[in-house]
Amino acid sequence: MQFTKALQHTIVWKVINTVLTFCINLLLVRIMGGEYSGIFFYAIALYAFFTLVMSGSIESGITYFGSNNSLNIKSLSIFLIPWLIIQGAVSWLLLGIINLELNKQFAWFYIIANLGITYFTALYYTQKRFILLNVIICVINFFVMICLLLIYLQPDFLHGNSSPLIPKKFGATAHEISSAVITYFAGFVLQALLLAFMFFYKQDWNLLPIKIEPALIKKLFSYSMIAFISNVLFFLVTRLDYYFVQKYCDEIALSNYVQVSRMGQLLILLPTMMAAVIFPYSSEKGDGVEANYLQKLQQLCRIISFLFIPVSILIVATGFWIFPWLFGAAFNQMYVAFLWYLPGFYALSIVTLLAAYLAGKAMLTSNMIATIISLVAVATGDVFLIPVFGINAAAGVSSVAYIFGLVYLLWVYHNSLQTNTSNFFSFKKRDLNLLINIF
Repeated sequence: MQFTKALQHTIVWKVINTVLTFCINLLLVRIMGGEYSGIFFYAIALYAFFTLVMSGSIESGITYFGSNNSLNIKSLSIFLIPWLIIQGAVSWLLLGIINLELNKQFAWFYIIANLGITYFTALYYTQKRFILLNVIICVINFFVMICLLLIYLQPDFLHGNSSPLIPKKFGATAHEISSAVITYFAGFVLQALLLAFMFFYKQDWNLLPIKIEPALIKKLFSYSMIAFISNVLFFLVTRLDYYFVQKYCDEIALSNYVQVSRMGQLLILLPTMMAAVIFPYSSEKGDGVEANYLQKLQQLCRIISFLFIPVSILIVATGFWIFPWLFGAAFNQMYVAFLWYLPGFYALSIVTLLAAYLAGKAMLTSNMIATIISLVAVATGDVFLIPVFGINAAAGVSSVAYIFGLVYLLWVYHNSLQTNTSNFFSFKKRDLNLLINIF
């Protein structure tokens, strides 16, 4: 699929999925309330970190080696089946030792399902099957949203006799919250199963046995190890503040801050979509290919910068009443914290694009160094400022940390790829044509 066409399809379906995900998030907050929603999403962040550690970031290697050679996809996809079984057994044993929040069985389903989603999403990217991938995810999220809406409007929907997932202090609402949690986790399981089924169903492989190539698997883990270290560090950069906010602030402040972070994910949605397309395409090799995709990367960075200005103005003008109106009166601390976070969200948007291109060029060490710089800044600032200034300090520190990482990556592009930094930011007339074509 052509690069621009792939961008178009990815953006359209990702926007639809983002609306659905936002509605799911909003319904969960409304069902759980300001107090419990912060605890729940804090637990989800722990699960996400556990999933990241278990994955070893091999999805990066899958995309890299699968995009370079279509024959590798067969071997990689067959390898994933026993690998997921092994990870399932290891995860179950670890969950018996590590005390994560909520229910062990549901934590296990969440982790294994997300591992499956991550791996098979990478396989879909290698084959440029963007439409099928996003249709499956959107369909499942739509049904999850409908179920949560029924729970919110009709609390007796999916009503159970017991509530093993929820602490007793939530009393009368425990059944309703339990139903919402079950529905939320079930959505991930269904996504993983359907993605795996449709991937193998769509293959036209012959009946000859497909071997797992040891040399390929070795290269897969070698590439993925560096990506894994970078991803773990990046996860800490974006989630370490959760720990300090949870430690030094009350539950309402934690709920406010978690939603600031999750709303900020909407601002980096478009860059994330673009990065998902940039990575497999930038790994391609050939005469003129690298220069072509570098120019496209610079053009996309300029478009993001151009779009971020009106979005920021809209948030500054309306956020003070929209956030409490959407999430409830308890979320009146979001606005100021969001303003402190805005520069960071912009920096993170550009970093997302720059890092995706470097990953496709196997320049993972540069991404890792940028992440380390940001992590040191986050850890230092959070330790000294959050206990005094609360969630506003957490947001401000994160912004500064992301900007540090951006500055370093721009230096890498300038020195290693001989690019002019202004080409990433100075909006040109032809960028408007691309923007119109994409949308």
